[in-house]
Amino acid sequence: MLDLSPLVAKTAFAVVIFLAAAVGGLVPLTGRRGANRSRFMSWGNAFAAGVFLGTGLIHMLGEAGRAWTALGWTYPMPLLLAAVGFMLFLLLEHVLLPADAHLVAHAHSGDALPTEEVERLSSPGIPHALLIALSIHSVIAGVALGGQATFAGAFYIFVAIIAHKSSAAFALGVALRRSTVASLRSRWLIVLFSLATPTGILGGAIVGGLLRSVAGRYFDAAFLALAGGTFVYIASMDILQDEFLHTGGRLVKWLFAAAAIALTAVLSIWI
Repeated sequence: MLDLSPLVAKTAFAVVIFLAAAVGGLVPLTGRRGANRSRFMSWGNAFAAGVFLGTGLIHMLGEAGRAWTALGWTYPMPLLLAAVGFMLFLLLEHVLLPADAHLVAHAHSGDALPTEEVERLSSPGIPHALLIALSIHSVIAGVALGGQATFAGAFYIFVAIIAHKSSAAFALGVALRRSTVASLRSRWLIVLFSLATPTGILGGAIVGGLLRSVAGRYFDAAFLALAGGTFVYIASMDILQDEFLHTGGRLVKWLFAAAAIALTAVLSIWI
């Protein structure tokens, strides 16, 4: 059985993540976009990328390496599984999903697209494809959080998720606003997306609580490595690649990303 403190923490984390996603996704459906919001969202994305990268490499792959070593493995299984997780998401997002979905999926700051692109992306299929992609990300991140047996492990992943959750939901809200999806349906889709990570947290907590055998230890070790690879993918392919395509403010964005990695490294000393 999980200790009370990690369970209570995961419940609180799930509530906060749900609210962050709901607010972030509903803002573009009701509010107005501006230059200041775009700049702040861009800086926030860069910081979130650093948190994802630091959490994936320092915490998750570090923990996975210790877990596989404790199981008697000398082969670098965590790195292999991280590469598998990375390639699976690359297959999902850049091979299987419609290519047009990425024009909106990576518009985390809500920057305006050219008129011809807005018209081309008005099909309701694009935001639905984006919803699927972001939800898969969210569920896997939630399972990684829910499967942690300690508060420290759950806190690391919570910071990584919450740093990016609002901007991901904002991107989905922008896609829905630019599409022909009805307003009420768009709001329900935002709520559905907001539930993805809490659902993953619940599933991870159940699985983590049931598997305390050798099989459970293998599951924990394998999933930490796979999730670490997906966190590296989110940071590099979903956020940093697109943020640094824009010529403005690259140094500031780099500093935000570097600061987040440094923060993750310092926190690893104590938690």
